[in-house]
Amino acid sequence: MSLSFITLWFSVLFLGPLPEAEPKSVTIEIPAVAVKSSAFIPWSVQKKLTWEDFSGEPSPENHHHALTSTNMEMKAKWENNQLKFKVDAVFNPAESWTRNRNSSALLAHEQLHFDLTELHARMLRKKLSEVAAQGGRGSINLNKFANQAFENWHKEQEQYDHECRHGLNKEKQQEWIDSVEARLLELAEYAS
Repeated sequence: MSLSFITLWFSVLFLGPLPEAEPKSVTIEIPAVAVKSSAFIPWSVQKKLTWEDFSGEPSPENHHHALTSTNMEMKAKWENNQLKFKVDAVFNPAESWTRNRNSSALLAHEQLHFDLTELHARMLRKKLSEVAAQGGRGSINLNKFANQAFENWHKEQEQYDHECRHGLNKEKQQEWIDSVEARLLELAEYAS
C-alpha cells in the first residue's frame, strides 16, 4: 500500500482602509507559521466573528482599520485507491486585528472575507469529491486542483475589496453579502 500526503497552507491578509485614506486593495501573502490548529477559529454558520476574535496588534506603519487573516488547509491522501481529504477554512485571531471595535459595517466586511474563504473551501471539497468518485489514483494531480482553488480564492478576495472599496461602497458590499450567502447555500452539501 502506498500513501501520498499533501498539505497546503495558504494565508492571505485583508486590510480595511481608514476613512480618510483612499481605499487600496492590499493583499499580502505570508507563509504559514507554526501555530497550533486549535489557535484557529474554524468557519461555522453558527459562529460569526466578533471584535473579540481579533487579538493581534496592529503595526504602527499600517494605517488601516482592520486586518483579517484566514487560511484554507487541505490534507489529502490516497488510501486503498480511495481519496481521503479534509479542507478547512479557519480564521487566525493572532494575526487579525482592528483599530475600530465600534463599526458593525467594518466587522461585516471582515466576516465576508472569512465567508469567502469557506465558499472556496466548499468549492474545493466539491472538486475533490468528484475526483474521489472517479476512483483510482491514475494520473490525477491533486496539487493542480488545490493550486487552482487557492488562486481562484485569492483573486476573488481581491475583487471583493476592489468592487466594494473595502466595504465603503455600501450598495456593492450588500451585493457581495447576498451573492456569497446564496453561493454558500448552493454548496451546502460541501460544508465541513
